[in-house]
Amino acid sequence: MNKTTRHTLPILAVLLLAPLAALFAAGDDSTVPFLADPKLAASVASVPTDAKPPKPLRILPLGDSITRGSYLAIEDGKAMGQPHPEGGGWRKALQDKLRRAGIAFDFVGELNYAAFGRDGVVDANFDPDHHGLAGFSNARILTGGVVPTPPDVLTARGVKEIAVHGIVEVLEKQRPDVILLMSGANGFDAAARDELIRTIGDHSAAHLFVATVLPQKAPRVGWEKVDAYNASLPAMVASQKAAGKRITLVDMHAAITADDLLPDGVHPNKAGMDKMATAWFTAITTAVRTMGPAHRIDKHLGNTIG
Repeated sequence: MNKTTRHTLPILAVLLLAPLAALFAAGDDSTVPFLADPKLAASVASVPTDAKPPKPLRILPLGDSITRGSYLAIEDGKAMGQPHPEGGGWRKALQDKLRRAGIAFDFVGELNYAAFGRDGVVDANFDPDHHGLAGFSNARILTGGVVPTPPDVLTARGVKEIAVHGIVEVLEKQRPDVILLMSGANGFDAAARDELIRTIGDHSAAHLFVATVLPQKAPRVGWEKVDAYNASLPAMVASQKAAGKRITLVDMHAAITADDLLPDGVHPNKAGMDKMATAWFTAITTAVRTMGPAHRIDKHLGNTIG
């Protein structure tokens, strides 16, 4: 079973099984209703045979180690990248929210480790793909390169290193409908961030949701630079929007507090990740509800968000 089938199967099952449920509810214990009742038989015949599940929303989680989200998966004092019950980060919580809302999705990206699962096996209900590049600055996300990778992943795959393409090639290959970008905690380079945002807008028709970076605290070096870095983002988003780009600012900094951070002063704890997922989910569903028909991210997807 491929991952697209996995995330749309519940919807398809409802389409196929609902008529049968209605038929058996209408019958008694001694009859098979669709054989005994011509009207019910006709209702089965009237069910469209070409009914298709919604086309999944292709979501590209883009950023650094906070997007990768494997920093809670620790065994014997070592960070684990193989599937783990603490893997998946905020991506796991967001997928749960999307699924409960009936939104078909397909997470995309060039990496698939740091997944939610157990005993090295990805959970059947988790889509592991992402583009969370641990340690990468905005400039490195633009150009690509070798990604710092947990040793257990390299060992399991029999490789010495894992590298990713630059963002332009990533966008061409992955063809996202939605991009969830939070980057800059490594270096706070606002000029490179703005170049990254412009590059995405020039090479993708996806709706870009760009987030302010999270609060930080000591012992994280440079934590005092967060506010200035975030303060320059709204003007960049406004200029892109004025140029006709599909972009939304997500104030992730306001979504959590310093109490939602791990002792390292930069990565969110479990509560922080849940709050991040809520912020992403709210931004996506709000955008779908409020955008005009020409700009609805779900106009070709068959998704209905009330």
